[in-house]
Amino acid sequence: MRFGSATAAAVSLLLAGCGGGSTSGTTTPVAAAPAPVITSTAPTSLAGTIAVGAPMLNATVTVKDANGVIRTATAAANGSYSGISTDGLVGPFQLQACGLVDANYTCFYSVVAQAGVANVTPLTNATVALALGSDPAAMFAATAPVAAPSAADLDAQKAKLKAALADLLAKAGITGSDFATTAFTADRTGMDKVLDSVKISTGTDGATSKSFVQMEGIIGSGNVFLNKDAAATSALTAATGADVDLKGISAIFVDGLSFAIAAPDQATCTSRMTAANIFDDSFSLNLGGNVPVSKATAPAIICQFVGMSDLLGGGVANPILRDCDFTTDASRKVCTVGFNIVKGEAGFDGAELAVVLRPGADWKLLGRDSVYDIHVGAAIQRTSRVDLAAGAAADAQTSYTRALTFDISANNGVSATGIRAAKVFQRNLDGSGWEATPLVTLTLTDACIAALQTNETARLSTGGSCGSSWVSLGDSGAGATAAAAGDQLIDNFYKRGRKVKVELYASLAATGTPVVIEKRIDGIPPKFASLATFPWMEMDAATRTALTAYDGVAATFPVAWTPNRTVSGKDLTFCLAGGCDGASRGGHDEIVNGHSGQTITMHNKPANAAAYKMVGIYGRNVDQLGVSTNYVSCGGLASCN
Repeated sequence: MRFGSATAAAVSLLLAGCGGGSTSGTTTPVAAAPAPVITSTAPTSLAGTIAVGAPMLNATVTVKDANGVIRTATAAANGSYSGISTDGLVGPFQLQACGLVDANYTCFYSVVAQAGVANVTPLTNATVALALGSDPAAMFAATAPVAAPSAADLDAQKAKLKAALADLLAKAGITGSDFATTAFTADRTGMDKVLDSVKISTGTDGATSKSFVQMEGIIGSGNVFLNKDAAATSALTAATGADVDLKGISAIFVDGLSFAIAAPDQATCTSRMTAANIFDDSFSLNLGGNVPVSKATAPAIICQFVGMSDLLGGGVANPILRDCDFTTDASRKVCTVGFNIVKGEAGFDGAELAVVLRPGADWKLLGRDSVYDIHVGAAIQRTSRVDLAAGAAADAQTSYTRALTFDISANNGVSATGIRAAKVFQRNLDGSGWEATPLVTLTLTDACIAALQTNETARLSTGGSCGSSWVSLGDSGAGATAAAAGDQLIDNFYKRGRKVKVELYASLAATGTPVVIEKRIDGIPPKFASLATFPWMEMDAATRTALTAYDGVAATFPVAWTPNRTVSGKDLTFCLAGGCDGASRGGHDEIVNGHSGQTITMHNKPANAAAYKMVGIYGRNVDQLGVSTNYVSCGGLASCN
């Protein structure tokens, strides 16, 4: 179970589709009439399902007609909505659904020609993005009405998406369904199973300045990249056994974990979790990196963790498939599921557990998908001054950083040596194999091991720097060549696929036969030129002024920021003297879901107003890209290093 910043898309539990349709009435025949006259009443409202592989949590659905008239509704916890009247409205209708997906705020879009069923999913969003050739959010947000894409354009892009998804659609038993207007139930069957089976991303192609769609198989293989004018580069292939029933995965999290966590005390939680029989015999986990957990101890330890986090009485939300492996081992099918634990406004984001299906058995919790603890992500950062007047001087000190992040544990529980080196590779141009030169080589030296505290877990790092696993993709000080190389790498991940191959070695020299693991990157950074206009979490003017004046007298520091529809706030950190560890960290607090203001309790404080101070607001977007927005003050000095 990964506890911390991790990786899709988020949400509650299971959603039921709510379809609109025609209703019929029969008139009473008059004496002279030879037969009854049947009349049909067309639907006069919109209803549908908001699905991302699970329901969108706290979702609001907004409909805009051709004249810009807006109506809204709130979706149920299962993702269904209904009753948006279209009386007096003029089609076609643009739809926006905004809410929490995998604990991160986001919006998806859809367009339908008339009243009836109107679903909003990543596939409807992809259809609209391709048909427009631009971001659907801009269409919907425009003050003056912006025409929706034509039915012909929507149909053309839908056909391309269906062709790329043909194998997955067939395995899910779907023929002829329309993504937007065919009612479905989000129970991990049919269309909902397709959404479970594919990772869908959208963005802007630097080469064409048009929106693109990338689709990558979660249950299966392949990578698809296409824009409005281009055909799909390939098609996704469903894995052998992709027609397996996935509903048992939901039962684990709803009937097992969530029911247990809803208990009023740890003893009841443990009893319920044990009785649910949801753990595989081979269940294993390292909670917090150094607490081993087995099938026998899992119920008590997980319930203890939930109790210590004050989340008993809550439940599990957003169980979303992040990746699956149906081919490596014929004796089992394994999927990694991301989820959150919530209780009111409080919550724990980013939990992750593997589930396993063995022949003749039900889905069970496996814990870790392997003995190798590996996580690959991405992050971006902006650092700016608040103690300089707006202008050239302040702009000159605003810096941007993009990086890939690698978290590879040296301990595998298999040998005393463990892992001492790793090489990470990107796919080659045609997607058939891997590049010959690694993206990065990571090591764990004896010096790093000696520097570890007794309760720390050994992690491989880059460049001989203990614990450092950031690989820069070009930052403000690296120059145009480094930025262009980073941009090319980002393009490659979209066009070749977002999986990397990780080779693990027992020797520091990276010699011998490696263990090979494939992992999908969580989050892809934007192009360097887009960093300045990226929707960073903006601290409000009053807080910027307060940061400049703060002299350490008060025991708390309140922070407020502008609500952000792209990045969801996770953590606040107050840093001193240019660092964020130990005595250099003034305070740290987790951000409550949905809040745009919070107070940091200070443990170490600056000596005066002119001291170096930094407030960092950390968040993630729906793609699990880590986003750090840093605000620095140092008494108006020319340089704040």
